[in-house]
Amino acid sequence: MPESRERRRHERFPLGLPVHVHVQLEESEHALLAELLDVSESGARFGAPIGDVHVADKVAFGFVMPDRPSCRAAGQVVRVDESGEFVLALDDANDAFVGFIRLLETDN
Repeated sequence: MPESRERRRHERFPLGLPVHVHVQLEESEHALLAELLDVSESGARFGAPIGDVHVADKVAFGFVMPDRPSCRAAGQVVRVDESGEFVLALDDANDAFVGFIRLLETDN
């Protein structure tokens, strides 16, 4: 059996954090509560109700950590599976989000 190769460029960190996700449609937006399952510098994986998110949707999310500014990031959905989990490739993140990832990196 061939050896599987890791394709991720950045380490993932498990979270299990409930967050509001804003899905931006062509002329509207809808929000849903999802679980931020894990996060990295370049992506995030969420658990959500089945059918609420589709590949190529633009998504934004944020969360607040104690004693830190609000962390915000956005990107495009690159994968959705039958359980409702979806993966977001990040293309925008504020300084607080980047700082949060750096903090996770130093804790490991």
